[in-house]
Amino acid sequence: MGRAPFADVRTNADGSFQLANLTLGLTVIVHVTKVPYQDSDTQFVVAPSNTLSITLHVLQQATMSGIVQDVETGAPIPGARVRFQTNVPSANSGIETMAGPDGRYVFDHLYVQAGVRLDQFDEVVASANGFRDWVTPVSISGSTTMNVTLRKIQPPLIYTGTIGGPSDSWTCTITVTHPKLGTWVRPCQLFPISMRRAGRVSVSLTWQGSEEIELAIVSSTRPDQGLVGVSSYATGSRLLELKDVYIGGPGQGSSVRVLYDQSHTTVTAFRLTVDRAD
Repeated sequence: MGRAPFADVRTNADGSFQLANLTLGLTVIVHVTKVPYQDSDTQFVVAPSNTLSITLHVLQQATMSGIVQDVETGAPIPGARVRFQTNVPSANSGIETMAGPDGRYVFDHLYVQAGVRLDQFDEVVASANGFRDWVTPVSISGSTTMNVTLRKIQPPLIYTGTIGGPSDSWTCTITVTHPKLGTWVRPCQLFPISMRRAGRVSVSLTWQGSEEIELAIVSSTRPDQGLVGVSSYATGSRLLELKDVYIGGPGQGSSVRVLYDQSHTTVTAFRLTVDRAD
């Protein structure tokens, strides 16, 4: 009895089907699936003549309800969209509803035991304008209550201006040791990142000038090991990006650190954007 399918057919309009070229004496499992019916497995040993009569049962139905709220204030979020999505088609795939003025949503007719296969699962996705999507796996085994909390999208932190100046005015320096080139001090500038909780940030930096720039995200609590990403270019009018870098939450003292070449004194017309997905 093999695991791989020997055939994959669809039933005719009258419900009949035919599997051809089966090996005599082989044990075969016929797996039948059709939304919104419960999956069925029928096992038999292949004989010269085989007739199967398979009855499918409609999946039971249940309700699911809850309130969509702002995670910070607890205020209801009217008009939020709540929907089911799956990695493969299931009975609940694509079903959606909207939250009312009080933030409450209701699904009246969800299918129980939808997505019972190991490679199939249901997810609930809640979304609203100005908030980050909320996604969670769910198994419907009966009437369900599930409240949803959404977090507002934070506007990005944007810094503009110039970096550099005379070497004695640099307030941020870093000592770099190279096994062949030795040790030298490089100027830098720190831009703090405020995070309400641990999460991910994406950073982009554009600038004018001929300086070599490196962009890093560091934690002041562990400056020796806090470097989590570096990018660099050698000429000006450039764009640097660090995407989806995970950093700690409150108390971690995370910052963006911009390093630039010791031989130059000014980086002009820079724009630093920090997008915090926290």
